[in-house]
Amino acid sequence: MLHRVRRTRRIAVITSLSMMLVLSPVTLGVTAAAPAVAHVRAAGVVAQRGDFSLLVARIQQILLAAGIPLPGGVDGAYGRGTERAVTQYQGNWHLPQNGVVDTPTAIVMGLVPATPLLSKGASGPAVSAVQQQLVNLGITVRGGVDGSYGSGTTAAVRAFQTARGLPATGNVDAATAAILAHLAGGTPSTSPSPSPSPTPSPSPSPSPSDQVTGANLATFPLPATCRFWDTWGAPRSGGRRHQGVDIFAASGTIMYAVRSGTISKQQHNYQGSLAGNALWLTTADGTYYFYAHLKGFANGIGPGSKVKAGDVIGYVGKTGNAPVPHLHFEVHPGGGAAVNPYPYVKAVSNC
Repeated sequence: MLHRVRRTRRIAVITSLSMMLVLSPVTLGVTAAAPAVAHVRAAGVVAQRGDFSLLVARIQQILLAAGIPLPGGVDGAYGRGTERAVTQYQGNWHLPQNGVVDTPTAIVMGLVPATPLLSKGASGPAVSAVQQQLVNLGITVRGGVDGSYGSGTTAAVRAFQTARGLPATGNVDAATAAILAHLAGGTPSTSPSPSPSPTPSPSPSPSPSDQVTGANLATFPLPATCRFWDTWGAPRSGGRRHQGVDIFAASGTIMYAVRSGTISKQQHNYQGSLAGNALWLTTADGTYYFYAHLKGFANGIGPGSKVKAGDVIGYVGKTGNAPVPHLHFEVHPGGGAAVNPYPYVKAVSNC
């Protein structure tokens, strides 16, 4: 039996921050979030204190796997305990101990690729600085400190990376530069470039009823909350990119149909599934909305079920590849490729 639920909306003001991997702070609950404390994210920062996301949960898993104590465990919240643990992790790797998962730390953690800042064929003072640092550490650089990044410098960099447990590419990436500078003295010879932010999709107009067109939403998919951020295009395991928006809420929180339509597909969790329990809600024009990581489905919900906007169709969970309870929500206009759902969700959120 389908239930109609009137949602209580509260005005909540948050600062929406976009970046390559994670966004702003949240907590695990179902009521509207209190106004977040605005904090500035410097270029090259992947995650920092105040963030709450799946990326933070992954960072916490990495810290625990490294044998570093983490009060509170894996909860997706970047608080003081996580900051202290990151600082300890950085010290173990001879990285700058700032408590922030910056680009060098993220490379060591395997969260972002080791993008070359200097590589074979480069020349100039930055190359000379790297060569001198290698020499200071007792690593032979064939050709000496000549400012030319050739085979000798490549081999020396690769030897350093192998000895430190870094990706042995022979190129100087942000992590290699930071650790070299820390161990050999001086400052990093190169400055990592800030990661490009995905191009935002146009914001749709709010839709007060189900008389909507295109991919616009008639209602927010959960009870009122502002615990979601724009993570479109953020890296995921296996080289994937995030194709949805993650909305955090306690396990068992009800989920609504965002439009009137038909449940076109239902998936039950299975071993190795990324989405876990999932639903596809399709409207008359072929647009479909994808709900993933459900704890379970509402009574009577299954393939072919007709639903109206606001009907309860399932419950928030963490099935599949989800370390904390949340709804992964996608928008596919006309049944095509996914588009950034953040502006559509934001438009009906009152956040």
